[in-house]
Amino acid sequence: MADNAQVVPVEEPAATATATATTTTEPEANSSDKMESQSDNKPPVGTLVALVNILAAGVLPIFTFVLSLTLLGYAVWLLYMRSYDCEDILGLPRVQTLASVGLLAVFVVSNAALFLRRKFPMPALVVMVVILLLMLFIGLAYAGVNEMQSRRFPATRMWFKLKIMDDVNWNNIKSCIYDKGACNDLIYESPNEKPYNRRNMPPIKNGCCMPPETCNMDAINATFWYRRKDEGPPSSMTLMYGDEMMVGRISDCQLWRNDWSILCYDCRSCKFGFVRSVRRKWWQLGIFLIVISILLLISHLLIFLATFWERFKG
Repeated sequence: MADNAQVVPVEEPAATATATATTTTEPEANSSDKMESQSDNKPPVGTLVALVNILAAGVLPIFTFVLSLTLLGYAVWLLYMRSYDCEDILGLPRVQTLASVGLLAVFVVSNAALFLRRKFPMPALVVMVVILLLMLFIGLAYAGVNEMQSRRFPATRMWFKLKIMDDVNWNNIKSCIYDKGACNDLIYESPNEKPYNRRNMPPIKNGCCMPPETCNMDAINATFWYRRKDEGPPSSMTLMYGDEMMVGRISDCQLWRNDWSILCYDCRSCKFGFVRSVRRKWWQLGIFLIVISILLLISHLLIFLATFWERFKG
């Protein structure tokens, strides 16, 4: 019986070995899966570098060049724009020419900075920042945003006030306005509708050819007015000059004459009407300088950052 007994081999250790092998491979597989998932979530560095290269080499320079073309267009427009009547007495056409030359110079320097941005990125940025900050400063002066205007800074609000308050300058301007016939169409073609729609009139005609509205005068025609009975002139009068309210003298109502050669040419309303007509062009130039200087400053700064990023990753 004992001899006939068969010994059956036990294979349990092999099974346990395979089980342990499977248990050891499972964590490795899980860890590899986690690493793959993490690598999939990370953005590829090559894509970011390629995007920065595209911005530095193509998009931003093209955008900056298009912005600089507006400088060229505005400079040409200033050169060929017809000057307003009588503004040459104040020397404004010469200032207009200098402004055009300055815009052309900024156009050239901006494109030179674009061309040399890879060789001299820091000097190009410093030069553009200085020029654009100066242009922003001048734009703020023309737009009347700040109060840094002085007598020597032409075509600003304070400069115009000082010029028209000078008797010699105003006598020349007044003679020019009369010689140009600013009130002739009102004299010979007076509208029949009364009261006259003065809001649609040019500032010079409204201020120089008619008495101020606060004088309480009735009109026979556009250039012949008489004071109402039992009503004297107001104790004070208010004039609009741009965004400012200016209290004028009572003599403005008394200065009015029904003489074609006098009318209201000596009134403060005539002076401020002339300034409003002339200054609008310079106010528009100030707004343009503010907007374009800020956009060019941001654009050149982004080009500088993109260029240094490209160098660092390269």
